[in-house]
Order: sequence, then structure tokens, then C-alpha cells
Amino acid sequence: MTVGESAGLGGVGCSPTRRRAYALLNGNADGDAASRLITGLVVCLIVLNVLAVILESNTYIYERFAPYFGVFEVFSVVVFTVEYFARLWIAPEYPKLKNLSGLKARLRYATKPMALIDLLAIAPFYLSLFFAIDLRYLRLFRLLRLIKLSHYFDGLSMFLTVLGREIGAIAGAILTLMVLIIISACLMFSLENTVQPGQFDSVAQAIWWSVVTLTTVGYGDIVPVTFLGKLVAMVIMLLGVCTMALPAGILAAKFTEELQSRREYMNMKVNDAFRDGILDAGEQADLSDLQARLNLPPEVFERLLASHLMARQHAKYCPHCGENLRLP
Repeated sequence: MTVGESAGLGGVGCSPTRRRAYALLNGNADGDAASRLITGLVVCLIVLNVLAVILESNTYIYERFAPYFGVFEVFSVVVFTVEYFARLWIAPEYPKLKNLSGLKARLRYATKPMALIDLLAIAPFYLSLFFAIDLRYLRLFRLLRLIKLSHYFDGLSMFLTVLGREIGAIAGAILTLMVLIIISACLMFSLENTVQPGQFDSVAQAIWWSVVTLTTVGYGDIVPVTFLGKLVAMVIMLLGVCTMALPAGILAAKFTEELQSRREYMNMKVNDAFRDGILDAGEQADLSDLQARLNLPPEVFERLLASHLMARQHAKYCPHCGENLRLP
């Protein structure tokens, strides 16, 4: 970051403070007790917020402890508000935003999905101070705080990345499921309407049976009684088992593929850094940034470094070009 950019963000002296805040909030300060403490406290607060929403739905509990719920909500909003603006402040430290000016980096970060979720998690509270908001909708927005956990768990972030990349394949699987639902509902309505007009009164009512059957839930509140109806139902049940497994299989395969791809890319970068036989502070900082950007666990990065260090200890290298001088 240039001096001009640092000055525009609050002075040159603020840059180390902001970098420190970035490390603390993103939990990538290895071995840092303060980072682990902040992460643990915020995660606990998010879980307690979800628990509070669940308990408040019980009228007896809410009426008895309403003042405590109110105080806890105000405290939570204050903490999440501070966290939101802190993340806006440290936006220029994110690897993908480092090349932007302070204002552009913050605006770009503010439009990211996770930043919008952070905003929606606190905005209804402030709006409720000026406008009457239905408590049911307020609770719904408060549950968005659960998604904030993806800030602190790399697996959730990686899952969202894979979901975004494979949205086309998943949409295709969902479209296939929708077609099966409509076709099976129409078939069942044609076969069962005359025998059970109260159960299969319309295609719309048959859709309920179709969804319950294809998703293998099987409530049993609506069942076919004719021979052809039962035969079609058996086929639909088998198709449901196969169809419902498609999205899960796609996500599982792509998640594994994405993780392996990131590890291979990280391994290639570590190998490039060790090519000259020396891993200086700048290269290590770049690799640490890459590890954070790829959302790889710190232990994966440490194992890669350890394996390369061990390999270099058993080889002889040219001090000038770094090439392996040991004969195979």
C-alpha cells in the first residue's frame, strides 16, 4: 500500500493497526491468543442469538424473561455493529481488494453477499426504532446471524463458493425434480380422482402428495388405493431416491474437487517459493495471504511447508539457481 493510500485511510500509522485488526477478525493470526479469543466470543454470541430467537418463540419464557432478552439483543446488536464497521474499515487489507483505493475497497466489500448479510442482521433493529416491524420478520432477520459463522469457519465459506460455481448443475437437478413432480401429480390425479375425490381433488392437491413422495418423506396423509395408482407410486418413489441424490452427489464431488484443487495450487506456489532454496519473509507473507484467500486450514499450509523443508534437507542445491545437484 502506498503512503498516499494510507494517508487517505487515516494516516500512515493506521496501516499496522488495520493489518492487526484484519488478522484478529479473520482468525488467521497463527498462534495468537487474542485472535482465538475474539473468534470464540463472536461464535458463542451468534449461537446464543439463535438460541434466544428459539426461546423467545415460547410465550411463557418470553413474558417471564422479556427484559433480559431485550438487554441481550441490544448488547448483540452493538457487538455486531462494531464488527460490521470494523470489517468495512479493514476491507483494503483483503487480498482481492488490496489493489483498490480505500473507498473503492470498502464499497466493493459492502456489496459482497456476506457483508450484506452482516448488514441485514443488524439493520432491522435500527429500523424498528423508527418503524413498526412485525416480530416474525424481525426474528427471521435475526436468524441471518447464523450465516455469519462462515466468517469464522473456512468450510462454510468454501461450501458457498462451490455452491455458487455449481449453481447451474444444481438448478438442472432441481428442474428435473420439478418436472417429475408435475408429471407424477398429473398422473396420480388422473388415476385417483374418481376413487378419492376428497384426497386427489385437483392437480394442485396431488402436487403435495408428489412432493412428499419424491422427497421420500412419506407422511401417509394421502395415499393411492387403486392398483395403477400404487404401481405409479412405486415408480415415483424409486425415481425420488435417485433424483434427490443428484444435488447431494454433485455438491460432495465438487467440494472434494475444489479442496484438492486449492491444495495443489498451494503446493505449486510453495514449491515455487522454495525454488531458490530460501523462503524469505516476503515470500512467506505472500503464501500466508494465499492460504487465507484460498480458505485453506492453517495446518494444511504448515504441512506443505514442513514437507518442502524436509525434502530440501535431503537434497543439495545450487546456491545460485536453486537447482537440485543430487543425481537421481
